[in-house]
Amino acid sequence: MEEKLTVTAAGGRPMHFEGTEHEVPFLMGMLAGIPGREAEDAGFVEHSGALYEKMTVDQYLKFFAGLTGTMGCLDSAIEQMHLSGLLKKKISRCTDGEKKRIRIAREIAKGAEDYFVFNPIAFEDEESKRIILGWMETFCDKNACLVTLSLSHRDTCICPGDHYEITADRIQCIDPEESPAENSENPELPQISKISVSYHEKNFLFNPEEIDYVEANEGRVFVYVKNEQYHGDFRISDLEEKLAKFGFFRCHRSYIVNMQKVTELVKWTRNSYSLRLSGYDKTDVPLSKAKIQELRSMYEF
Repeated sequence: MEEKLTVTAAGGRPMHFEGTEHEVPFLMGMLAGIPGREAEDAGFVEHSGALYEKMTVDQYLKFFAGLTGTMGCLDSAIEQMHLSGLLKKKISRCTDGEKKRIRIAREIAKGAEDYFVFNPIAFEDEESKRIILGWMETFCDKNACLVTLSLSHRDTCICPGDHYEITADRIQCIDPEESPAENSENPELPQISKISVSYHEKNFLFNPEEIDYVEANEGRVFVYVKNEQYHGDFRISDLEEKLAKFGFFRCHRSYIVNMQKVTELVKWTRNSYSLRLSGYDKTDVPLSKAKIQELRSMYEF
């Protein structure tokens, strides 16, 4: 599996993994195994840790570009991460999203071609999130490698590229390409009145219209109602059939959403979309590229 993933990574398509920080050495090793690339040349963008916070953004980037003798890459780093308006700002005053952009710009300024980014969009700053996702998408068009690791299933699925889940004994693709004909037929579906779920060893019954969205993650299915997470003893495909008559849409291989609760379609990049729900201001539900046209046809937008 590792050899196969290394070959895929070398092909230039971004690869996004959901896992724990213990997977960092494995994924960094995957970058090191790409033929014709040197491991020490890859850019490593950490999630947190000390920055030189008394420096301004400009001072920080110039310092690292000077260390590696790559001052010629500095302007590109500033442009790619949209930092021109922040150059005189002290790093200590930057938001978490801005700090992530600074970390990425540091590696660009050092002349990196391939990148590993840990928790790339794990912050609330939407402008920074959009900038970083747009930067990720450029890797679809060039012969360079981008690998990310997110602790969040949603963050992994929103990133443009291929998505994988790392478990104790395997790596599996979260959203393999689906045939356009898949799920195209819509037979008469069974009518249901309640969905049975569990929470803290108690069982609850919800009407379908009460459910906000459904998530499949690590082999389990979770139902969300008013920001509370409940566990369901069923497969997401079974629930998809049951909920279809109630205005639910399979927006991603791992997600079903109640369209009555959707308030906004968020376009991050040309290939990265999410849905925003009423009452979930800090939670975006991924919308896969394969489902965008289907959604447009259904809701005429």
